[in-house]
Amino acid sequence: MTETSPSADLAGRRVLLTGASRGVGAAVARQLVAAGADVLGTARDAAALDRLATELTGGAGSFTSVVAELTDDTTPARLAEAVGQRWGALDVLLNNAGVMLARDARFEDEPAGTLEESLLVNCVVPHRLVLALLPALRKGTDPRVVHVSSGAGTTELIRDAGIGSYRVSKWALNGLVLMQAAQLAGEVAVNALDPGWVRTDLGGDEAPGTPEQSAAGALALLREPPTVTGRIFKDGAEISF
Repeated sequence: MTETSPSADLAGRRVLLTGASRGVGAAVARQLVAAGADVLGTARDAAALDRLATELTGGAGSFTSVVAELTDDTTPARLAEAVGQRWGALDVLLNNAGVMLARDARFEDEPAGTLEESLLVNCVVPHRLVLALLPALRKGTDPRVVHVSSGAGTTELIRDAGIGSYRVSKWALNGLVLMQAAQLAGEVAVNALDPGWVRTDLGGDEAPGTPEQSAAGALALLREPPTVTGRIFKDGAEISF
């Protein structure tokens, strides 16, 4: 028999979503609100967040936003404060924001600092947010963290040519998932989502997938039992790190 939990129904779930203003993040916000979740979305683009909030007005759930630069050292505490003021607890931290800064075939051709910035945005920032939001997550219902990773950072594909810094940053993020899941076992479920190669500003126009398909995969992962942790999923199915 499949294990069920209150979190299988996303109605009323309190979700902090990063990178919410466009692409996969905006698609996730739309599907979460349609499912009845209460979403606090954050991104740098205030105008895009305002447009999304207007679009989602009147949905089954709700969407409000906080404009933030995630690499700012003060942002994790500010988001924790926003969560505390709005709910006093948090059910889901969905770390969707990420960057691909270079597409060079060889790592030696990437601009100076590409690896450092990629690691900061794609791995260090998600870790900082977990640290800041842990008190709220521990007060949540079936709390969980989803880090949006990439198949490009799996053991199978890390050796492929191109996007070297991006691959390494997502490989490091996958390690972060495994570490956090182990140390938070029984408290907070921590998993990774591979959204696939998607037609977004990051994925480019040649990508076969859509943000809506990636968002459906995200919601499928959020409906997994809380005992599912330390794993990576794509399109609703577990894949290998």
